[in-house]
Amino acid sequence: MNKAFSLQYPQFKVIANSVKKQGKDYFFMTEKDGEMYLAIGNRSFRIIQKKDAPSILKKTFSFLNPVPAGRKKSFGFGDRTGFATAGHIKAVKGTNFFPVFAQQSARELERTGRSFSNVVDDVVIWCFTEGWSEGFGADADHAKTIDILNNAIDSGYTYFTIDPSDRIKKPQHFSIKEIKNLNSYMKNYSGKTINIENFSIVFEDKTVAMLAFIYGDALDFIEECYRFIYDKTKRFDFEVSVDETGIPTDFQAHVFIAMELQKRKIDFNSLALRFPGRFEKGIDYIGDTEIFSKELMIHNKIRNYFGPYKLSLHSGSDKFSIYPIFNNIAGKMFHIKTSGTSWIEAIKTIAVVDRNLFVDCINEFIKQFAKNSVSYEISADISQIDVDTIKKESIDKLFSNKHLRQLIHISYGTLLGCDTNNILRNRFFETLRKNLPMYIQMVEQHLKNHIKLLS
Repeated sequence: MNKAFSLQYPQFKVIANSVKKQGKDYFFMTEKDGEMYLAIGNRSFRIIQKKDAPSILKKTFSFLNPVPAGRKKSFGFGDRTGFATAGHIKAVKGTNFFPVFAQQSARELERTGRSFSNVVDDVVIWCFTEGWSEGFGADADHAKTIDILNNAIDSGYTYFTIDPSDRIKKPQHFSIKEIKNLNSYMKNYSGKTINIENFSIVFEDKTVAMLAFIYGDALDFIEECYRFIYDKTKRFDFEVSVDETGIPTDFQAHVFIAMELQKRKIDFNSLALRFPGRFEKGIDYIGDTEIFSKELMIHNKIRNYFGPYKLSLHSGSDKFSIYPIFNNIAGKMFHIKTSGTSWIEAIKTIAVVDRNLFVDCINEFIKQFAKNSVSYEISADISQIDVDTIKKESIDKLFSNKHLRQLIHISYGTLLGCDTNNILRNRFFETLRKNLPMYIQMVEQHLKNHIKLLS
């Protein structure tokens, strides 16, 4: 097949890992002048543009359609550029993690000008190119509206992370008049004691009222989302996220949320709690690891009592100091969610090969810092970033600077968005494409560092 194709199309290079036979035809990816194409045939061949390839591949090969992770140990890989998935595949290959390769939030889509379909299509191309046939998930991350869920379902997504943070109330605003169905909550919980191993969770009237006030509206929204998804598709992962709030999830709240979800007959696969400490973007955990460990132990006992469901760690990128703790305590049932770390590796690639372009990007990021930082939990101080210094700083020192890492993490929309500086955007993508093997290798190694500590 290769010989016949090469004779007819000498200007195209066959990507060997991609070659698959279906019926009488071979399907494989080819490359010409830096662009990828799908080829189909045996003695004669059709050359298909990359943009048209995913729909053909998904119809032909079932393993290229997203599937649920279920309760397998899983890892979420975010890819904001459309080029990182090859590195993700190499990082997860041979491990016992189920990969969620297509993972993007509505916020990320808006800032990058992509769609749920774009993200899945890029993953399909890379899975086929790399010869990955072991399955993958697609996560509509931090979904806050029914419209977002609807778009994701129509795009073939199988994992839905519900983010009700806008509906979680602050305790200091407590008002018993605002609690819907207060009598029902009191009837179900007031006076109850839940005995879990060597500790007890007691629900007094005041506790029940406070929990109902804080989480009641959020739980109603979660239920609405679940019913909507279930009406449209029956096989999916459903994750409840209460981590993007300023309220740490105490043990009573964990029990209350788990019991409410079960009472409402919501079949949830994973629960993302707000753990103690700070989970800032792009840097390691900030906090007391002993306190984190002790609280995680109790949360894990609660999970074991009410489970099975996975504990999910959000903002999981680069949290190296707590990975071994999470792995040892949460066992085989957990989910780790990363996103911006592969994007940082893209900018790191630029810094290695074209320092002038890197500096131009950083200058633009600094200009847009106030706008970009609004929706992220970070402590970056851009006054600590000296542009003259980074022109000559070593790569290792540059990317160990937490202020710079966080600036890069939140600035993807400034460079990738449709309304951005087109000249800078084009320079970025042109340079990344030319140095794609280096970028893929850097992503692979960095994510392997994550997975190794979690295994």
